[in-house]
Amino acid sequence: MFSKLFGETEDLQIINLQKKVILTCVGAVLSVIGVILSLLSLETVAKPVMSLGGIVLFIVLFMWGFGAIKNLFGIGTIGALFSGNIVIGAVIIVVCALAAYLISIFIALLGIGRYIYLKVKKHQEESR
Repeated sequence: MFSKLFGETEDLQIINLQKKVILTCVGAVLSVIGVILSLLSLETVAKPVMSLGGIVLFIVLFMWGFGAIKNLFGIGTIGALFSGNIVIGAVIIVVCALAAYLISIFIALLGIGRYIYLKVKKHQEESR
């Protein structure tokens, strides 16, 4: 299952997951900083920081979810969805986007856990 979602080999999985994990952490950190600034009554700074964190998380969670949808259902390119009929392609892309957001948090947590597992495993193999 992990090879289908994140890449064929463990090294490829680390490379693919690293970018998404870093972006997810950046979005989460920005959101937390915004909440802390809000608690300190610095609303003029807190709102833009929280908004930026939310936007980053929104985009990254879509990347997690849509990547999983593409890999699980074998969608090669977005253009392949529109090759037959433009209306059916538009309906399929909307359904895929909604499904991507519904499963994105689960896939993101699964991917972050897999990334941590692979990094620990690689570190243990190097230390032997």
